[in-house]
Amino acid sequence: MKKVVRDPGSQRNTGLCVSWKCARDYAILILWLAPTLAVFDPPLLSQRNASADAQTHAERGLQLAQEGDLNGAEKEFRNASALAPKDAEILSSFGTVLAMQKKFDESTVILQRAVKLSPGDITTRRYLAANLWQLRRFPEARANLEVLLKQKPDDRQARLLLGMVAENTRDYSTAVRMLSSVPDQVRQQPESVAALARSYYHLGQTQNARNTLAQLSGIEPVLLGAEIADQMHDYQTAERMLQSLQTQSPRDANLAYRLASVQYHAGKFAASHQALVAAVNDDHPTWQIYNLLGWCYYRLNQPKEAVEALNQAMALAPQEEANYVDLTTMLVAMNSLPAALAAARKGSDALPQSGKLFELRGSIELKAGQFTDAVKSYEEARRLDPNSGGAVAGLGEAQFSAGLPKQAVATFESGLKEFSKDPQIRLSYGTALLKQAEGGNNEAARKAEEMFRTALSMAPDSAVAHYQLGKITLEKGNVLGAIQHLEQAVKLNPNSKEAHFSLARAYRRAARNQDSAREMDIYQKLTTSPPNSVSPVPHSIAEQSSH
Repeated sequence: MKKVVRDPGSQRNTGLCVSWKCARDYAILILWLAPTLAVFDPPLLSQRNASADAQTHAERGLQLAQEGDLNGAEKEFRNASALAPKDAEILSSFGTVLAMQKKFDESTVILQRAVKLSPGDITTRRYLAANLWQLRRFPEARANLEVLLKQKPDDRQARLLLGMVAENTRDYSTAVRMLSSVPDQVRQQPESVAALARSYYHLGQTQNARNTLAQLSGIEPVLLGAEIADQMHDYQTAERMLQSLQTQSPRDANLAYRLASVQYHAGKFAASHQALVAAVNDDHPTWQIYNLLGWCYYRLNQPKEAVEALNQAMALAPQEEANYVDLTTMLVAMNSLPAALAAARKGSDALPQSGKLFELRGSIELKAGQFTDAVKSYEEARRLDPNSGGAVAGLGEAQFSAGLPKQAVATFESGLKEFSKDPQIRLSYGTALLKQAEGGNNEAARKAEEMFRTALSMAPDSAVAHYQLGKITLEKGNVLGAIQHLEQAVKLNPNSKEAHFSLARAYRRAARNQDSAREMDIYQKLTTSPPNSVSPVPHSIAEQSSH
């Protein structure tokens, strides 16, 4: 029997997922090892391990696989492996056929058996590692690749795959070392080029990253490269790559939107606005274009036009959650709570299965003092999305504000067990406990401080934790300690007028009158500044700029 193998050199890219997250999840090495079959000079099945019947099934399985009948091939190899369960050749080919059908879990089990029987089989170990990568079992994939490379240090596919595994696990030095050692293999796959460029960016080697992205050609690969540059805040490179495509398709609405998104991320709001208006005037508007146009108007201090654009986005895509979230978020930032609440309720009515919208609705009802309604909204959010720690934190806050302290404590305590690593629940619980402590409840005050300190250990960049600990520390008379916390709070959230006010008090206690006056001046400006001077992050494009 001739062994089924996946030829890494014969793959042809048949469709690239442009989103980086999507590319990382689905453009997996297994898919560019798997699509074609090849044969190499195979040893015949060992007669000691395989009966004549097993050999017959295996040969038939190979023939069916070569004809493209993978279901039939699987049945034959399943029969062959049952008759010869210790034949590594049969198991390896069986595992390969399963992988070609994307049955990676079962394929991995079969290939692990094959590798155990034949530890020196480099090809089978390579396929096993590729499966493990597909399943995001990165440590196991890496372990197999390191064993393989000890046996064959110059194995190009193994070096390529180890580089990809390293990039997935944020070992960017190893990723660069492995991927840059096989440039020919990397150039064949846009995903590998992107992984190498991303690793260079993380290592601060921006020019190397740019040189790597310059290797990309074709619309979809260049789009992927531009997205990587955008994510890594290299907006100049991202804009240049997109503009190179725009010369080929000047009226492409998708390109216009992507270019405008990069310009928005770069803070070039007028340029982004201009590109989006041009796309609308070309009669190619999409909901994404109107959504981003709304945010451009918002940043250009044109709130009426901003709301109108987001309403246009909702009209084009009434089932798109991001439009309701963005409009509601924007209205909250404008301090238009009644309008924000109306938008949130409209969204939750249109999308009654959206836990995010009910959670957002609850947060606005809480701000508006509608505590009973907030409890109901958060309960619905909790029901729809049991994995949302934010819904638990909000529900506890709403229950406490609605005069249901026992229920609030039960919600918070349950949340601490269920979401033990979520700092938000501790922050919300601590805030509620501080309110309890206002009546002289020392135990509540002690527990609140404990909540904030634990939250800060989980999230050192939490402005809320620093602010609350700063206030508590100041009340205890530790002025220097309070100043340290409050300085961090205003650094992390410069738009928090409460933090600036508390810091002004702390400076005054420390006899730093000039610093106190400066902080009070900032506090006054924030108190009297227009609501939309503090800009939220657009939900619809937030993932594009995230790492």
